[in-house]
Amino acid sequence: MHQTAAAMQNWAALLRLELRCAADRTRLVPLRRYGPLSVQRPFYPEADCCHVYLLHPPGGVVGGDSLDLEIDLKPDAQGLFTAPGAAKFYLSAGPVARVRQQFAVGAGAGLEFLPQENIYFPGAEVDARTTLEVDAGGRVLLWEKHWFGRPATRESFDRGRLQSRIDLRLDGTLVHSEIQRVDADEIARASGLRGQPVCGTLLAAGIDFCDEIVVGLQPLQRADRVFAKLGAVCDQRAANRLAPQPAATFDLGGVDTLQLGINQLTANLQVDL
Repeated sequence: MHQTAAAMQNWAALLRLELRCAADRTRLVPLRRYGPLSVQRPFYPEADCCHVYLLHPPGGVVGGDSLDLEIDLKPDAQGLFTAPGAAKFYLSAGPVARVRQQFAVGAGAGLEFLPQENIYFPGAEVDARTTLEVDAGGRVLLWEKHWFGRPATRESFDRGRLQSRIDLRLDGTLVHSEIQRVDADEIARASGLRGQPVCGTLLAAGIDFCDEIVVGLQPLQRADRVFAKLGAVCDQRAANRLAPQPAATFDLGGVDTLQLGINQLTANLQVDL
């Protein structure tokens, strides 16, 4: 009886969007929506690029909730997605909160997916998966930032778990798959987060990484408690032509310097999506 009542209180949300390149600018086309997941009216501070705020009115996710986001950028469409505030994942009474994000990027299209951080309260149980399908000539810049507990109030993530996965396919070929399993032990482990309850990933695909960009990233290596790793560099020179377009991921950790590191990374990239 109690399990049935709890299930009835959980939120299930789906938001399916399409971006199309029109004569004057990229247009947002809502395809399907149910549950508490929506968008604001798009705006255009960069002329043809469509800027969209993703909204989740409940303000937080609990065990048993499910959020599904599907975004399809048609050829030559340009879109930037963000959110007005952090995503919060609260204590679970047992069920796992499920988050699914699926992105399709057509030829010549550019996706920037730059939401605020995810905050995981003690006891949160979360399963998150992100899938990117990028056609030849498509470009992606995506980040995920994870905060475990609330360090400012000395609240540690002493129970709960995040399981996350990011899969990137370029022109149908899987070129990057990243799996994270984070709990209290992983945060404390020397081979894990080394006591720093914050981590993040910046993923760039379809962008030509010139030598100047790579050199500019080198000072981030082990600097100021940001352990940045230039990993999975899948361009035609470094991956035996595995990837038809270049791709790279940057993993960062550290309470005080995560955002600084990501800011430096994006400043060094200076890409025009």
